[in-house]
Amino acid sequence: MIVFMRKPIKITLYTTAILVVILAVAYTILKVIAFQKAINNIEQHIAKELNKRKKTVEWVSEPDSTLKKLLVDKAYYNALITASKTDSIFLAINIPDSTVSLMIKGVVAHKAKAEHIKVSPLFSAINPPLLIQGLSVPLTVSKHTSTIPKVPLMIKIAPRDTSEYTPDVIPDTTDLDPVNFIIELKPNILLYFYESNPSQSSDGFNQFKFDLRERTWTVVQDVKRMLKLKTPVYKPYIRFKLGKKDAKVIYRAIPNQGQVVLRLE
Repeated sequence: MIVFMRKPIKITLYTTAILVVILAVAYTILKVIAFQKAINNIEQHIAKELNKRKKTVEWVSEPDSTLKKLLVDKAYYNALITASKTDSIFLAINIPDSTVSLMIKGVVAHKAKAEHIKVSPLFSAINPPLLIQGLSVPLTVSKHTSTIPKVPLMIKIAPRDTSEYTPDVIPDTTDLDPVNFIIELKPNILLYFYESNPSQSSDGFNQFKFDLRERTWTVVQDVKRMLKLKTPVYKPYIRFKLGKKDAKVIYRAIPNQGQVVLRLE
C-alpha cells in the first residue's frame, strides 16, 4: 500500500521538476530575445532623435582607438555644453573616472567618487556610432524611487510672540536611514545607487531588501507578460556604490525631470 502511494508522489515530483526546468529555459530564451529587442529599441530611439535634430552618424566603420576617444570626448563635452545652457542642476556621470558630479552652468557643485560601478553588457552591444551620437545630448529623468524622501520632512510650530522666534533649521531626520535609490532615464535606462559600506547591519539588510524588492518586481512583471504571450522587458542598467552623504546629496539635488550626461568609455 505504501509503495503504491509513493508512485503518484514520484510522478508528481518529476512532473513538477520538468515543468520548472521548461519554464526556466523558456524564461531564459525570452530574456535573450528581450535583450536583443532592447538593443533595437535604443538604437531606433537614438536614430529618431538624430533625425529630429537633423544630425547624421559621423562615422560608420570602426575607427582606431585614438580617433574613437576623440569622438567620445566630443560627444561628452557636447552633452555637457547642452546641459549647461539651462538654469537647472544636472548630473554628470563619467564611468572611466568613476565620478558622479552635480553641475550647474558648467560648474561642479558636488563631486563624488564611486567605489564600485557595474555596467550592463547591453551598452557594448549597441552600434558604437549610434551610441556615441546618442550620448552627445543629455538624457532625461523619467522617474525615480528611493528609501529616503526627496525633501526632508520639517514640522513648524508657530511662536507665541516675536521673542520666541528662531530661524528655521531643517533637521535631517533621515540621517540614520539607508540611502538607496533608482533613477530611470529615457529610453528605459536604469541607474541604481547604493550606499557603500552601510554603517549598521540593519542598513545592509535594508539595502538587500531594497534590491530584492526591485528584482522581484521585475520578475513578476516578466511573468505577467509571458502569461500574455509577450516577451519580457529588458532595461539596461548601471549600478553605483557611493558614500552615504554623497548619495543623499545627489538624490535630493536632481530635479524630478532633470538631465543626466553620461560617458561610458
